[in-house]
Amino acid sequence: MEVRLHNGVEEFRALAEPLYRRDPVLHTVELTLLRAGGLPSDTLLLTVWDGAVVVGAALATPPYPLLSTGLGGGIDCAASALARARPELGGVRGIGTTAAAFAHAWRAHTGRSGAVRSAERLYRLGTLRAPDRVPGSAGEATDADAALLVDWVERFFGETFGDPRNDDAGRRFIATAAEVGDRFVLWKTDGEPVSMAMLRAPAVGVSRIGPVYTPPDHRGHGYGSAVSAAAARLARQGGVDDVVLFADLANPVANRVYRRLGFEPVADGARIEFAAAYG
Repeated sequence: MEVRLHNGVEEFRALAEPLYRRDPVLHTVELTLLRAGGLPSDTLLLTVWDGAVVVGAALATPPYPLLSTGLGGGIDCAASALARARPELGGVRGIGTTAAAFAHAWRAHTGRSGAVRSAERLYRLGTLRAPDRVPGSAGEATDADAALLVDWVERFFGETFGDPRNDDAGRRFIATAAEVGDRFVLWKTDGEPVSMAMLRAPAVGVSRIGPVYTPPDHRGHGYGSAVSAAAARLARQGGVDDVVLFADLANPVANRVYRRLGFEPVADGARIEFAAAYG
């Protein structure tokens, strides 16, 4: 097998997207990134070839981990190539055993071990069962809600991944979402926002919900469940084929909530962080 690195997003899209389209639910993150376009100049783009056929693909937008689910049987050769080309790679994210296999190969080629930062489950919506006794109502966020969205998005990434707060990054996140057609749904009680769900614009017939965030002082009332259901209903009303989301396996409450709403497990995965390089 041969690994090729790509400098241009369009070249990579033409080669990798057909592979990702074979299972758009499993590759929701990759396809969402390719749909949005405008990837940073330091984005890592690679394909794996068996003769003249593309058999694997992966990408990473630093500082986020390598999205490895599409590597297939090219895990070891990809790790070997990246050990030379991107030895500073910070981590890997993948479904099933893919991330663990890449982390094992990465250690063999670089000496850098990996630690699971989070385990997650991918869900796909079956029959939506929205809660009917949660006070309040849903509505789409407007430009007037931008400051609130920045605050809640940054809180979410801090609580979920331990990311340091960066309001400039949060503002860029919200601005980019608006540019590519992503939407935010707010759940309000007495006119006050109490929970938020982001609904990604469809990519190959799949819309992903997330992040979902409820401030601590509003938790325990079902608002997160209600706003997630509202986002799912919005996607379905728009004719989306599949609605998906990821849930942290360390949060049993969230996983129970999503199952009650009608989300069905698809696959488990992990985010693995690599130890710092020596020297």
